[in-house]
Amino acid sequence: MTRRILLLGVAVLLVAFIGVPLLLLAGGVGDLALALDERDAIVNTVILAVGASAVAVVGGLPVGWVAARRRLPRALESAILLPYAVPPYVTTVAWIVLANPTNGVLTRWFPVNVYTLGGMIGVLGLHLSPLVAIAARDALGRIDPALEEAARVSGAGPIRTFVAVTLPLAAPGIAAAAAFVASSAAASFGVPYLLASSAAKPIPVLTLRIFRALELSPVGGRPLALALSLVLLVVGVALPALLSVLQGRHGYASARLARPRPAPSASPALLALVLAWLGVAVLLPIGTIALTSFAAAFGHFDAFTSDHWVAVLTEPRSREALRRSATLAAGAATAAVAVGTLLATVSERTPSRPISALVALARAPWAVPGSVFALGFLLAFSQEVRFIFADRATFVIALANTPWILGIAYATKSLAVPMDGVSAAVRTVDRSMEEAARIAGAGWARTQLSVVLPLLRPALVAAWVLVFAGSFCEVSMSVLLRGPGTEVLGTRLFELLSYGSPQEASVLAMIVVLAVLVGGPVLSGRPRWASS
Repeated sequence: MTRRILLLGVAVLLVAFIGVPLLLLAGGVGDLALALDERDAIVNTVILAVGASAVAVVGGLPVGWVAARRRLPRALESAILLPYAVPPYVTTVAWIVLANPTNGVLTRWFPVNVYTLGGMIGVLGLHLSPLVAIAARDALGRIDPALEEAARVSGAGPIRTFVAVTLPLAAPGIAAAAAFVASSAAASFGVPYLLASSAAKPIPVLTLRIFRALELSPVGGRPLALALSLVLLVVGVALPALLSVLQGRHGYASARLARPRPAPSASPALLALVLAWLGVAVLLPIGTIALTSFAAAFGHFDAFTSDHWVAVLTEPRSREALRRSATLAAGAATAAVAVGTLLATVSERTPSRPISALVALARAPWAVPGSVFALGFLLAFSQEVRFIFADRATFVIALANTPWILGIAYATKSLAVPMDGVSAAVRTVDRSMEEAARIAGAGWARTQLSVVLPLLRPALVAAWVLVFAGSFCEVSMSVLLRGPGTEVLGTRLFELLSYGSPQEASVLAMIVVLAVLVGGPVLSGRPRWASS
């Protein structure tokens, strides 16, 4: 009975906060003609997505090859994911300091300008390149080394062997990662917002045009924003589909299982390659942010002060934004893990069509760009929603311009994270342990609380930290859903960088980096239990 009541409540919540917003988004098909005047934004978005994917492949593929074919120090191998862990709009703050055309540190020696479409491509490509590196490492690790050795024995050199044998075998995994990079770049808001806002010539992309349409006219701009959101959704789906078509239906397989051999240690040159990639993707921007947060003058590192840290930590608006972001992220993580755990455990133990439908509905927001999903929330909850029961009881849902709409959006968007992690962990728990509890007289709820959840604790903690980190730094949905008095960390950082003090913006960016570094050790932990 307890399980049925919980599932019924979850079903109502999922329909209300996922089904209704997505259904309202589908109603914008009739306004698609409005998007025809935004060809520049559509073209730039496609260029941004394809370019970022290309940069990610160029940067991540060599690193993935080194990680698969050579033995790296454990700390260096773990650091491969670090560029992806730091939010891209945080590193964008550093690249503005380094490569702005007025007083950028690098512009004194190199003709670079981050306020361009190429600048956006470079920043996003570096941020997403770890996905390609990890995919390449895993794909290359599954290839039988004997195939490459056969090519070398036949007279092929290292480059020809890689192009003719290794790359085709690893292509499916690398293409899948490149497709995800393209979709993520097309849906990005923070990087284009920070770089296009200061560009000499406007650089329209779809996420910015959606934001501007709603910013200029929250009501009148909705038809255009809705049409552009559907176009963005199509672009995010079409690019991976196109890569799949280009790859074709060809598959590659070895006639025997791969027999991995002990990898030799990486040479100093290969170590230098990985370190250089990490230096450009992480160490350089984070170091620049740290120095800027203490710099007395923006772009000059000859005098330092702690006044900016004191100003941010004592200024009411920044403190309130930090507190609100932490509170909303903690609430969203707790709610997402609770709902995701329930759905994951039930779907693994007692699968059925209704449960599968709920799981599919819960996963849907993860595939939708944040700005598009936020627009669905605006359409659904911009006004009060009243429920009247038996002409006696009235329930009112008024979420617009409240922190609640942000917290609910964060939680629903991230439901797929705990569901995937917990599902994998549930499969490792022997059913006999739950059956023993039930035989001893424990009900379903008692069994879950006393037996299952303690065993799932490492997966639950990791999922909670992942959702918290993503929500604490969330930008795409926050800029559309915030209202008066609901400023959060991401929107406050943008305001400081655009209209306030870049040094104080760097302080907030460093707080985000520290939050990521603190959460990293938790995620890298290993379960301390095993089920036999």
